[in-house]
Amino acid sequence: MRKIIFIALTLIPLLTFSQQQSIIPFFSNSEKWETGQYIGKDNFGNFYSINQNEFKKTSPNQVYFYKNVSLGKIHQVDLQNPLQLVLFYKQFTTAVLLDNQLNETARINFSELQTPLNPEAVSLASQNRLWVYDMLTQKLGLFDIQKSTFQSITPSFKENVKFYQSDYNYFYWIDTKQNLYVSNLFGKVNFLGRVPDYSQLQVVSPKQILMKIDNGLFLYNLEDESLSPIQLNEKSFSHFSFKDQILSIFTENEISQYKITLP
Repeated sequence: MRKIIFIALTLIPLLTFSQQQSIIPFFSNSEKWETGQYIGKDNFGNFYSINQNEFKKTSPNQVYFYKNVSLGKIHQVDLQNPLQLVLFYKQFTTAVLLDNQLNETARINFSELQTPLNPEAVSLASQNRLWVYDMLTQKLGLFDIQKSTFQSITPSFKENVKFYQSDYNYFYWIDTKQNLYVSNLFGKVNFLGRVPDYSQLQVVSPKQILMKIDNGLFLYNLEDESLSPIQLNEKSFSHFSFKDQILSIFTENEISQYKITLP
């Protein structure tokens, strides 16, 4: 009886989110993938990866590398602008900016600023600025790369940041209570909804999220808290990426590409 009760209780969080009709993407192609962590693909068709803490760019005609042992592990990579890539080394509170040949163009040690910062999140924003979420003040702000100045734009967050994603104009985050928020460049914060437990997540829009739950991929609707399963050929996969209606599924040594239209 105790086992039955335990199993029922573990299912309650999933059952609170209703499931909708499955989404069937169109399989396009698959290709072998080398050893390492796939990071993404830019608008010019260049692939980026990390292998043994070395950042790698694979273009059609050449391969570029960047490695900095002194800064520890690469925590996050921002590929929004292929001409200004951002690597965030959280352990040493440092961001490194790279050009399109992975030459270092700037290095920002946030702990050495006139007013030190301890960033939990760093990514590219518009007008040559960086989004920075500072753990010392628990505030989100904008760092001016040229002036080396930081301006907080939000009140202190009530909970710690569990996940973040951004573009030039918006910063999304999920806190430790599974709440999703977004802030614009002026610090206006909106609550978008609550999300179920996940192992990987990508915000598609303020109303939709793609998320990996166990070995399945789902589209989550924030408005009605519904999950729509996405049917894949792969029985299991390590992670996924979605861009320009192309869904990339990664197994241990292969990338499968699907064309998908989200409702």
